[in-house]
Amino acid sequence: MNQEPRTTKGIGINLIPRKGNEQRRQEMRDRILKASAFLFNERGYSRTTMRQISQKAGVLTGSLYNVFPGKEDILKTMIDMSYDGALKQYERHFDTKDDLLVALAFPLALEFYSANKNKRAAEILHEAHSTWTVVNSMADRTMEWVAGRMEDYGLRQDRSEIKDRFLALLGAVGNLISKTHFTGEGDYRKDLKKSLEVFCALFKLPAYDLDSTVERMDGMLSENSIAIGDYHI
Repeated sequence: MNQEPRTTKGIGINLIPRKGNEQRRQEMRDRILKASAFLFNERGYSRTTMRQISQKAGVLTGSLYNVFPGKEDILKTMIDMSYDGALKQYERHFDTKDDLLVALAFPLALEFYSANKNKRAAEILHEAHSTWTVVNSMADRTMEWVAGRMEDYGLRQDRSEIKDRFLALLGAVGNLISKTHFTGEGDYRKDLKKSLEVFCALFKLPAYDLDSTVERMDGMLSENSIAIGDYHI
């Protein structure tokens, strides 16, 4: 038997709790991200339109733009979520006192590994490195990661200096990611080693036995299935 909504006597006020605006907005945001992830994976980022995303998510185009003003904003959110998830997974699996260079350069290895593993991830990362708002966000997250790992070792550097160095480094990383995207012939280990050499120079770290460092990072990523671009949002 259906139960009638409870009302206050005589004035008909519905006492069944309703979803708040914030909860509805969050649910819509989640649907949009899932639809975007599916379409980016199936069609590619560049061939996906905001209209297609709104149709797949089952939301009005105007509502989509209220949540995400543009496709770049969806991309930024997806990259932020992927980075946060991967870095948390690293912290669960590995000791904070792990090799300093391995810990500091982990975000770089994550990008190269993901681009090598998944052609759609290579496209997503290429687009990310071509969009300033996304690059700036990546630099912010990497800055916090590096600063935190250095503090684990009792080392301190000015965070704005760390970010400036990473912005310079991300330019070189973006070029290598784009090469992988357009040619499909990126050499993950070779590209990572090149970036580690630049990383060590920027942060004044000893660049010895980088081949062993690359092998170790490759094992960490593959054994634990840590990657950007799996689209499990």
